[in-house]
Amino acid sequence: MKKIALSGVFVVSMMNLAVAEVVVESPWVREGPPNAKTLAAYMVLRNDDDSVEILKGATASGFEGVEIHRTVMEEGVATMVPQESLTIPSKGSVTLAPGGLHLMLINGKKPVKTGDSVELTLRFSDGETIDVDAPVRTSPASAGHASH
Repeated sequence: MKKIALSGVFVVSMMNLAVAEVVVESPWVREGPPNAKTLAAYMVLRNDDDSVEILKGATASGFEGVEIHRTVMEEGVATMVPQESLTIPSKGSVTLAPGGLHLMLINGKKPVKTGDSVELTLRFSDGETIDVDAPVRTSPASAGHASH
């Protein structure tokens, strides 16, 4: 029986090695004015695996929905373009940052301010999820311009 039990442990260990690994670095949510219903979340998604990972969506505590967006400049005006998914290349990373890709947190149920945090759950195409605790802060580059 010990031999079978050890084999079972080995199989489980080998299965864990096959699971892709996405690491979330430096997550944060930009503080908005007290009446803001939408905010933006930023982070770096690093894929240490040999296969591509695809972020399909997310949820956020205190918000009705989350969408993946890309900021596009058109005739000097920033436009938020929804993205169906976000591809993270193998052995690569994708940066979600102001002025580019971000997670749009929609219909906040109550204001959040610097010092608070937002719990995010990132959902990938393979069914895996990652829970992220994103602190709320102002962007140093946008001090005085808190709106998204």
